[in-house]
Amino acid sequence: MLIIYLVLWVIFCARWSVEVALIGVVLSGIVYRFGCRYLGYDPGQEYRLLKKGGALLQYAGIVVWETILSNIQVSKIVFARKIEVEPRIIFFTTELKTDAARVMLANSITLTPGTITVALQDGLFCVHCLNSEMAEGIERSVFVRKLREIEE
Repeated sequence: MLIIYLVLWVIFCARWSVEVALIGVVLSGIVYRFGCRYLGYDPGQEYRLLKKGGALLQYAGIVVWETILSNIQVSKIVFARKIEVEPRIIFFTTELKTDAARVMLANSITLTPGTITVALQDGLFCVHCLNSEMAEGIERSVFVRKLREIEE
């Protein structure tokens, strides 16, 4: 994170010199120390995030792919001459341990067309689905499996 602060400093200064670099190193160090001391930032957290970077990129790819598939499914419903929609609200719990993983799951569900996370409380999800097909197996979806893998 310290390097990111330094790079931002150089970008904002819009020039490079020894003075800019020295002042940038000092100010970046101060901001980094402030974040660690008063904002609860943990340098180990940065390391763990870098370790999980590949898995998070895979997860982003899964979200994009599932969004495309869902778009096709919703388009079929919209362009059908006879619209037969069976909206459902389902409740399910998940074995995801961290709040971050649960929020990522809720956001992924909402980003996928045809489904919206209505509520998330203590691991209990309330999801509105456009039809019953979208509701099937949502608690065992590819999102849940990948997030469980990331948590481990």
